[in-house]
Amino acid sequence: MPISYSKKKNRDTALLQSWDRKSDASFAELGIDKNILKSLQSELQGKIVLPGDPGYNTDRMIANPIFDYYPAAIIYCDVETDVLASLATARQYGLVFEIRSGGHCTAGFSSGPGLLIDVSNLNSIVIDAVAKTATVGTGVTFGDFNKQLNLYGLHVPGGECPDVCIGGYVQGGGYGFTSCTFGMNCDNVLSMKVMLADGSIVVASPSQNYDLWWAMRGGTGGNFSVLLSVEYKLVDLTDVYGFALIWPLTGATALSNAADAMMLLQEQYMDTSPWAPYLTLQVSTSSQSVVIPGTPPGGLEPYLLIRGLFTGDPSLGPQIIAPLQAMPGCITQWTAVRRYIVMNQILLSFPQEMPPIFGSAPLYEYKASRYVSQKLGQQDWQKIFAYFCTAKPNAAYGYLEFYGGRIAKSQPNESAFVHRKALYNSVMDVFFAEPTGTAEAEAKAWLDGWKALMEPYWDGEIYQNYCELGQQNYEQAYWAWATPSLSQIKGKYDPTNFFRFAQQVPMPDAGLSDWGGLDQVQEAFGQPISFAGGVNSQDGNG
Repeated sequence: MPISYSKKKNRDTALLQSWDRKSDASFAELGIDKNILKSLQSELQGKIVLPGDPGYNTDRMIANPIFDYYPAAIIYCDVETDVLASLATARQYGLVFEIRSGGHCTAGFSSGPGLLIDVSNLNSIVIDAVAKTATVGTGVTFGDFNKQLNLYGLHVPGGECPDVCIGGYVQGGGYGFTSCTFGMNCDNVLSMKVMLADGSIVVASPSQNYDLWWAMRGGTGGNFSVLLSVEYKLVDLTDVYGFALIWPLTGATALSNAADAMMLLQEQYMDTSPWAPYLTLQVSTSSQSVVIPGTPPGGLEPYLLIRGLFTGDPSLGPQIIAPLQAMPGCITQWTAVRRYIVMNQILLSFPQEMPPIFGSAPLYEYKASRYVSQKLGQQDWQKIFAYFCTAKPNAAYGYLEFYGGRIAKSQPNESAFVHRKALYNSVMDVFFAEPTGTAEAEAKAWLDGWKALMEPYWDGEIYQNYCELGQQNYEQAYWAWATPSLSQIKGKYDPTNFFRFAQQVPMPDAGLSDWGGLDQVQEAFGQPISFAGGVNSQDGNG
């Protein structure tokens, strides 16, 4: 083979020739000079995809099609230097950009009209089974990660959706079906490797740049740097006990029965429950047409579903759920002992997905999150369930992600994930088939009605991984007392506000000095945080 042969060279030559066939006007519309893109492509191991290129219309999409952006250019980063070149180009020419790992941001912040820097190909997985650690790229999906962990019988709390990537998930906290036992995903981080706005690569850990390490575990992705990789501590986990219970919600008696089940959950399974360190629950309201596994589907009806995963001795499982099974109206769909990777998959999809997805047409979605820190009365639960029943079949899906256990035992100031006192995160999704018109308006109106219903119970906080476009006072909702400290750290590591978006951490001049909270953060590390700026490798504080 000739020494001059290069697969990259041949690919780039063909790519640049295709760009030369485009009109100058088309690049003017993008707001990017053709020669700038050519120069960038020559530095990349990955590739640039432009409007009109094969695959662009697929590549531009993110998880929720309601966010229908047309990026000026999609830059696929195959190695870390690709990120460096992309940021340098954006900085040099003043170009707007967004960072995308998995594209699941619920407010659409993982795409936009500018440069879309895609880091999904930074997806290496290195597991040290002896040390029980894993170092993974920011683009690793939990589907891939869990498969690798399963080979060794090891675990870290992860997302239920196999397509969700590490990058955004960990920076927003990261809740999963083992979080009551092992904490949020961010609680299991040993270190993070990140690229700052000036292109420098630093490690954030308890001993290096610890203020950045604190901020990036809960401070939400896209604020401080580009996350390149994460080092996790792992735990042993193989077989777990899981169960699926269901209650009808049709009729007054059924609503009362479901409310009674919730009262029992509050009394025996929340907060001070002896099972709390080992049991993670998700309580859902969903349309279902299959109740008993293996039976033919009927019509879609509203149901209350309680799904749980128990990480303790599986033989205790039947004892744990017996009080729930004894409640009027309860139907046991299944109980099982399976490897975690299997249980995580079936808990929300067997005998039927929640919500059921029929056909291949895209579903558009809006989502809202409300943390609740108080226990509700029987009549309160009846009202909540009755409101869910007013939704059109399969147009809404609600769920409560139970907290407590290891989540609550973490000190509030150990990371920027502040929602430690909540009993659960109450979430509502609404779905519609058309992105404009009556269906969307009805979905929004119904979701607004749910928010109004939850207002008396809401503690004012929102899970930042379920961010909502247009949320008022989002700083207080996502980060609460941690906001002033996050703002100071933002100003330290990103002094020019290079990383910015609609719901970013505010810059230090945003008038947050009276919020308090800074002392709590400093106490967590036993020393003051220096906000002088810059990164000093000789100083563990950075």
